[in-house]
Amino acid sequence: MFKKPLLPGIIWTLLIALATLTPGNFIPKITTFIDWLSPDKLVHLFLFGIYAYLLIEGLSRQSRYAFLQKHPVITGIMLGIVFAFFTEAMQKFVIPGRNGNIYDFLADILGCFLGYTIWLIVRRNEKKNLHSSKNYN
Repeated sequence: MFKKPLLPGIIWTLLIALATLTPGNFIPKITTFIDWLSPDKLVHLFLFGIYAYLLIEGLSRQSRYAFLQKHPVITGIMLGIVFAFFTEAMQKFVIPGRNGNIYDFLADILGCFLGYTIWLIVRRNEKKNLHSSKNYN
């Protein structure tokens, strides 16, 4: 059972790849550090936050590879960083009309950690609810 828990993460990965690797000038060029706070960065946080959440969740629930199941967070975040680097490098050097930059990369990484934080909160609430339901039975 490897693919089923990871299917949402795989689909989201493909959507990010489609959005970030499509030619065109859809993302405004960042020229100063203050511009880092642009709405474009919120999109990066959102995309990579969901990406990390889905990937960590899928890795933790799959049962085929014990290492990945035991270490979903570090694996998910490292894959997120590599994927973020890949998409920004492709935008900078390969995709016409796109401009990859360090601020987008940093927003992607921050999004990965945001996704992890949300996953951690959800997981703790699941454990708390499971524990409280056992006490009532």
